[in-house]
Amino acid sequence: MKTYVVGGAVRDRLLGLQVSDRDHVVVGATPDEMLAAGFRPVGKDFPVFLHPHTHEEYALARTERKSGRGYKGFVVHAAPEVTLEEDLARRDLTINAIAEDESGTLIDPYDGQADLAAKTFRHVSEAFAEDPVRILRVARFAARFTEFTVAPETNALMRRMVDSGEVDALVAERVWQEIARGLMETQPSRMFAVLRDCGALARMLPEVDRLFGVPQPPEHHPEVDTGIHVMLVIDWAARQGANLAVRFAALTHDLGKGETSPELWPRHHGHEGASVRLVRALSERLRAPAECRELAVAVARDHGNVHRALELRPRTIVELLERVDAFRRPERFEHFLEACECDFRGRPGYADKTYPPPQYLRQALHTAQQIDAAAVARSVESVRIREAILAARVEAVNRWRRSRASRWEQFSHEADIGVRGIGPDLAAAFEQVAVAMTAVITDPARVATETCVEIRCDAADDELLLVDWLNALIYEMAVRHMLFGRFEVHLDRRRLYAKAWGEAVDAPRHQPVVEIKGATYTGLKVGRDETGQWQAQCIVDV
Repeated sequence: MKTYVVGGAVRDRLLGLQVSDRDHVVVGATPDEMLAAGFRPVGKDFPVFLHPHTHEEYALARTERKSGRGYKGFVVHAAPEVTLEEDLARRDLTINAIAEDESGTLIDPYDGQADLAAKTFRHVSEAFAEDPVRILRVARFAARFTEFTVAPETNALMRRMVDSGEVDALVAERVWQEIARGLMETQPSRMFAVLRDCGALARMLPEVDRLFGVPQPPEHHPEVDTGIHVMLVIDWAARQGANLAVRFAALTHDLGKGETSPELWPRHHGHEGASVRLVRALSERLRAPAECRELAVAVARDHGNVHRALELRPRTIVELLERVDAFRRPERFEHFLEACECDFRGRPGYADKTYPPPQYLRQALHTAQQIDAAAVARSVESVRIREAILAARVEAVNRWRRSRASRWEQFSHEADIGVRGIGPDLAAAFEQVAVAMTAVITDPARVATETCVEIRCDAADDELLLVDWLNALIYEMAVRHMLFGRFEVHLDRRRLYAKAWGEAVDAPRHQPVVEIKGATYTGLKVGRDETGQWQAQCIVDV
């Protein structure tokens, strides 16, 4: 009886990688001899034993003969007369068909060391085609050994296996097992590249394969191609060390774009709903774990809302938090945010861009969590409990948003003055720039908010709307001889509805410094800064 270390342990040692598990093959032994030596049997389909002390696996040398379709369609022959070379011949790749004896001598009948040096995945023999799981294994190895390539003849063999329908015999559990392991490798996109190159991706994961060649708006997606985007997203998730659920969500978040009619390209309005349906169907077909399925559904449905979080109304924010179960499952909420950020980062040039939504939504959740839901529930009828809790949370988030770093600034500009408003949303920025304009004339704290004036205006874009808003205030101040100290702005697309509170000018008390003639188009700017805050500014003529 002779024992050899085989497979991945030998391969990884030769590559200079850490070896964690060692598999052994035993030549010239029977099951009874293994039992007599204290080994414990664990194999169901062929004789595999655990060492009595190290608990490493020892398998009797064996050959395999194809007897049916799929990865289980084999007749196994394990006997003392089976040689080491015969055992190695049944293995998938030459780099996995190297053995090492107890003295450290390498047995390499299929030139695996040469392929290691050439960084090539090459099949040992035509018997490779008998087991469709090997296609998935090669793809998974490509995701792990990122500098290796598939030998042309091996890729051709895998394509013939696909064309013959051999991969269609794979059971869902085995496909999921290999896909999940590949997603957890260093560069998972390479797994899908190998599967796509041999045609297997279209058979195993047609929902993912359909994404390649589907364009997206270049202003948001410099990579344009949806399939390429998804590959960038899963690789980003891998670089962050994300767990399997996050990586699966990254893979599936845009599946619905594969169903968009070409006439609508590159837009994909409503793709989230289609993505949710496809994620559920794919998860059921692969029998993916519940935690992977649930997170993938949440990300597919709401990743767009996360990207737009700073624009959402308080009620929409709270409904989003409830929908993703953030109040009850904060840890999964973090995974949800992580997957959404991977989606954002998975675009050329976006790695170092500021991405405020995760922290913004964490703060919103913290604010909403301060509401005593039990106390609210006790204060209303049972049929109104849910709506009452929602309303209380919405109000809390609304107060937080309005107070979140809203401020105004002034800046010099030749003989005139620049005014700037900063806020968590565009309406807040418009309110603050109005305060800044009042501050050009007097201290806003001196203005009593006794009288309310309503103002409405609309314009073709946000910048023109800002100028119209400020000039409307200047007009009201002039004709009513008033100053305003508090403002409330509501925006509906390019329409502005506002209230301004103030009082009649009292020169001794207000001590006005200058008179504002009008808001100009000079220095005009409306948009988000690098932190995600909205800014609205222009120069006022004094």
